Amino acid sequence: MTAPSQRPRGFTLVEMLVSVALLAVIMVALGGALRTVAQTEDRVDQRLDRADDMRNTVAMLRQVLGRVSARKVPAPAGNTGEVVQFRAIASGIEWVGIMPARPGVGGRHFFRLQVEDIAGARELVLRFAPWSEAVGAAPDWQRADYRVLGHRIGQMSVQAQGRPAAGAPPPGWPQGWVPGWPVAEQLPERVQLELSDERGAWPPLVIPLFALTQGTGAGGGFSIGGSS
Repeated sequence: MTAPSQRPRGFTLVEMLVSVALLAVIMVALGGALRTVAQTEDRVDQRLDRADDMRNTVAMLRQVLGRVSARKVPAPAGNTGEVVQFRAIASGIEWVGIMPARPGVGGRHFFRLQVEDIAGARELVLRFAPWSEAVGAAPDWQRADYRVLGHRIGQMSVQAQGRPAAGAPPPGWPQGWVPGWPVAEQLPERVQLELSDERGAWPPLVIPLFALTQGTGAGGGFSIGGSS
């Protein structure tokens, strides 16, 4: 007697539908996991870029704002006496300092730090121009070179504090941290910058100011020790 032949058995329609459904669930889960990984990488990149902005901004400002010229000039028209070339208001700072030496650039420069609109975005901008006695109180800032220190800055506030160079504080002397710096005849001892961007507030940046008294060197040359 011969054994009955066995015909090959295939998948039923129900089994195929279940397999397709399971495969779809696996693909959706895998796609979600990959999307989460990509979003995490983007957030990490954004945080790294923000940390780089903060670190570069702090390093640059400690170099150029930490050393400020204490040389006095005649007060603007309508006022008597002499004033230092340092002006701080709640939203920005102007001063004369030393540009970090690099090929073709160095020596005393005018500087201005404030938030500006650059290409449709609010950026923390450091403008600078070579210092010259002939320039007067300040250069034409719209024509000055600039460097963007921080991106998408929503707000910047400037505070300063200091004590009189000699003797007890006179009546009306600013006590503690005050917005800007109201004393035209003397530099503050330190300034504090508070910045915020689209991701939140930066840690407050406090910069001690060291007065430069060496020489009168004009900008544009190589700088060593505060002189050109």
